[in-house]
Amino acid sequence: MKGALSFFTFLLLVFSMSHAPFPFGERAVIIRIDDVQDYGQPSSYALPAKMVLHYHISERIPALLSIIASRFGSDPQLIDQIQEGLSLGIFTIAIHGWHHQPLTNLSQSEQISEMQRGKNRLETVLGIKVLSFVPPYNKFNDATIEALKKNGLTLMSTAIYEGDIPREEDGITFIPQTVTTAEVEFRTDSWMPLSFESIIKQIEESWNSYGVAVVVIHPRQFVGEDEKDRWGTYVQVIQWVRANEGKIIRPEPPSPETGNLDPFLLSVGLFCGMVSTLLIAFNWSARRKRVTPRT
Repeated sequence: MKGALSFFTFLLLVFSMSHAPFPFGERAVIIRIDDVQDYGQPSSYALPAKMVLHYHISERIPALLSIIASRFGSDPQLIDQIQEGLSLGIFTIAIHGWHHQPLTNLSQSEQISEMQRGKNRLETVLGIKVLSFVPPYNKFNDATIEALKKNGLTLMSTAIYEGDIPREEDGITFIPQTVTTAEVEFRTDSWMPLSFESIIKQIEESWNSYGVAVVVIHPRQFVGEDEKDRWGTYVQVIQWVRANEGKIIRPEPPSPETGNLDPFLLSVGLFCGMVSTLLIAFNWSARRKRVTPRT
C-alpha cells in the first residue's frame, strides 16, 4: 500500500511541475503596454498614450498595462481611462518599477522597498490589488524574485528566454516577451517601429513555438512625422490577429492565497485522495478477514 501511495504522490508532483499555471490555448496573444505614465502637458507623448488606451477600450482589446508608479496618479483623464478598462475586465495592472531604473543596480532590500512603494501607489490610486510586475529594461536577478515574493507579487513579464510560456518557477508565473514591435535608440530616445510583415512573422513564429505570442508596445513608438502610418501598422496587426483565428487575452496573475493550483491540479489531487482512501479501506478490510475470531 505504501508503494501505491508513493506512486500517486509522485504522480501529483509531476503534474504540478509540468502543467501550465493557466493554459492560454493555441494562437493566443497577450499585449503588454509599457511605460504607461503621466506625461504631463505639454508633452508629445501624452496624446499617443491615451490614444492607445482609448483604442483598446473602444475595441475591447485586453492588455497588461505596465505603469511607472512614481510618475502616475496626477492625470485624472488617464486614471479614468484605466478605471474604465478595469471595469470592463480588459486591463491587468503591473508595476513597472518606481523610478524606472534597472533593478540589477539595487540591493535586495532596495528592490523590496521599490516594489512596495510602487504597489502601494498603484493600489491607492486605482483601488485594486496589484499582483503583476514588469522589470524596467527587462532586467532582473535572484534578488528580484525574492522581492516579488516579499510583496506578494505572482506574475512577471520580462524579455524572452527559453522554456514554456507561461511557466511557473518559485511561485512566480512568467510570461516573457516574444514579439518586438519597435526598436529604440537610447542616445536620442527615438523609437523606430518595425514593419507589419516583421511583426506578423514574429507572432507566427511564437505561435509555432509556444502557442502564445506576447507582444510589447510603447506609446512613444507612435510619435513621429509618420505617426499615422505607425498607428496604422498597429491597428493592422490587431486586425490580422483577429482575422487569423488569434485570440487576444488578458493575463490573470494567480492569487497569492491560492497559489497556482487550477481546476486540473485540484482534480488530480482529489483523484489521488480518493485512490489513497480506497487503498487504505481495502487494506483494513483484508487485515480483518485474516484475524481468526475467538470462540
